[in-house]
Amino acid sequence: MIEIQIVPSDIRRRVRYVFFDRRRVVVALVFLSILLAGLLGSMAAAPTVIRRVYKDNYLKSMRDERDIQRERLQENVVQMTSVEKSLEEQRIRVEKLITIYGLDRNLGTGGFSLPLHLKSDPTDLHIDDARHRETALRTAMRRLQDQIELLASYETANADLVRHTPSILPLPSDQFVLTSPFGMRISPFTRASDFHKGMDLSAPTGTPVYATADGVVSFAGRFPLRDSVAWWRFGNVVVINHSDRFITIYGHCDTVKVHAGQQIKQGEVIASVGSTGWSTNSHLHYEVRSDFEQPGAYVPIDPRIYILNYQWPNEASLLMKARTSKDYKDFDPLPTAFLGRRRV
Repeated sequence: MIEIQIVPSDIRRRVRYVFFDRRRVVVALVFLSILLAGLLGSMAAAPTVIRRVYKDNYLKSMRDERDIQRERLQENVVQMTSVEKSLEEQRIRVEKLITIYGLDRNLGTGGFSLPLHLKSDPTDLHIDDARHRETALRTAMRRLQDQIELLASYETANADLVRHTPSILPLPSDQFVLTSPFGMRISPFTRASDFHKGMDLSAPTGTPVYATADGVVSFAGRFPLRDSVAWWRFGNVVVINHSDRFITIYGHCDTVKVHAGQQIKQGEVIASVGSTGWSTNSHLHYEVRSDFEQPGAYVPIDPRIYILNYQWPNEASLLMKARTSKDYKDFDPLPTAFLGRRRV
């Protein structure tokens, strides 16, 4: 038995006695020991718990930052994709200019800029890929800028040549449908395979036809049947000589608004769309011929390459084909009347 006396500070109050038997003392000591052990264990584990909580919070903040950076990366990649597409359009336009001026395709330092390889999913990209892509994009932009500056200098020094180079649509851009492009096709009349030397643009009768460059009208009207059946089939036709470098042909016209020998400016109305001659519907047959390939002989060229104010599908493949050997030969020569007065 253990006796504990509690003596108050006030002597007028009585002394209190508390008695503990041995069993209760043992139980109390065991309880205190367990409590003390738990307290010491908590103190020992506290640094580990704190580190774990800090680590969890740090990892969460890093994950949040990663998600933010990923969103920014995806936004930048989308922007780069847009810039790449715009750059590709400008690249094609520059190469078209190089082609129609007959210049060296390696124009500019480092050669001509190549198209960028675009991923099907612009967001499926790692940071290293994005950096490499950005570097390639900046390099291509510098090369393209160099080429544009060289072309601008060339055009300034050769203003007369530029004015006489076909470069626009012969019809309003919203009033035609391309029904027969340049190249091999099945003839609508003979049902046999033949080579189409120009392109057919279907449009309503009366649609204005524009001259595609400055020049001189060398022929306007219906070509005599006795002189050539092939050219008579074009019905009312206008032929323009562009400084003896190019000849453009506008066939199946309804009305002709110019005459031989007339000076023409680019964009001037020279005729209207019709269905004269051998024609299955109202349309314009448009040809561009050049003596680049064979000096003195005007060879047909795909007119789509010589149109800068309209974007055709798959223009890159058109330009690539223009680099390869020509898959046509032995064209009927142009009549003398189509050549007009030669430049002295």
